[in-house]
Amino acid sequence: MEYLTNKILKYRCELDDLNLKPNETYEYIPTDSKEFWDRHIISELDKPSIQYYELNPIEYKLNNAGFRTPDDFNSYDEGDVYLGCSHTFGIGHHLENVWSYKLSKILGRKFWNLGIGGTGTDTHFRLLFAFYKELKIKNIFHYAPLYPRYEFIENGRPHWYIIANYNKNWESKFGNLMKESLLTNEQVELNWHKNTSAIRGLASEIGANYYVIEGSRGWHGRDDESLLARDLLHHTTKYHHSVYQDFLKLYDDNLYSTFKDVNEPIMNIKKYMKDNYTKSKLI
Repeated sequence: MEYLTNKILKYRCELDDLNLKPNETYEYIPTDSKEFWDRHIISELDKPSIQYYELNPIEYKLNNAGFRTPDDFNSYDEGDVYLGCSHTFGIGHHLENVWSYKLSKILGRKFWNLGIGGTGTDTHFRLLFAFYKELKIKNIFHYAPLYPRYEFIENGRPHWYIIANYNKNWESKFGNLMKESLLTNEQVELNWHKNTSAIRGLASEIGANYYVIEGSRGWHGRDDESLLARDLLHHTTKYHHSVYQDFLKLYDDNLYSTFKDVNEPIMNIKKYMKDNYTKSKLI
């Protein structure tokens, strides 16, 4: 390739923008930021989930390539690739509660997690394209809601846009294209199909299996009684478990029957906190 350098292809969006380095561990990553946490610990301390995270802080450990997985990337171990946005990265959650990690533990191969927060299928294709010949890939699991999220190369690097988060600067950049095209259901759906088809092509080229679930376009931060995400925005642990179950069933019915309820998360955080912590431990 003449123009697409490794620096462009392996750009990690907000992780690079924030200078979050490989082989480091971080306490916070947007939207699970220290600013949000400082606000929640004052105004939301009555919530059992916030009490839980006060006692059980989250760590975001990045591997040698700067992605959230305990497995360093290499060319000789066989693994499964996980593509997606913050739900796949696991923002707001301990890694063991994230659908992608839960599935990887059942399948027993290396956990090649390429999930990056705030991204759409444009970015997911680019990151797989960057690594698909460097990693030994058995399966590709892709959680890909139809979000209006796009990526364009500007001034020598990818720039990602969450168009649903309306921004006047973006309107001045895209003009009528934003409302008349990028935000339309037709364009969002076409972009999704183009990218998932391209990913399927890369998978076929290396002999890997490709499993994709469109997933919900909504945010399920407070939908049930299970442990909430620490930022109170992202999916609950119950929802993550349901995504894990959906992929497991798509992959193998027999494995689903055997392991669908393995490592079930905290389904009732209020009861869990009452049963496991005394009030004196909570502050």
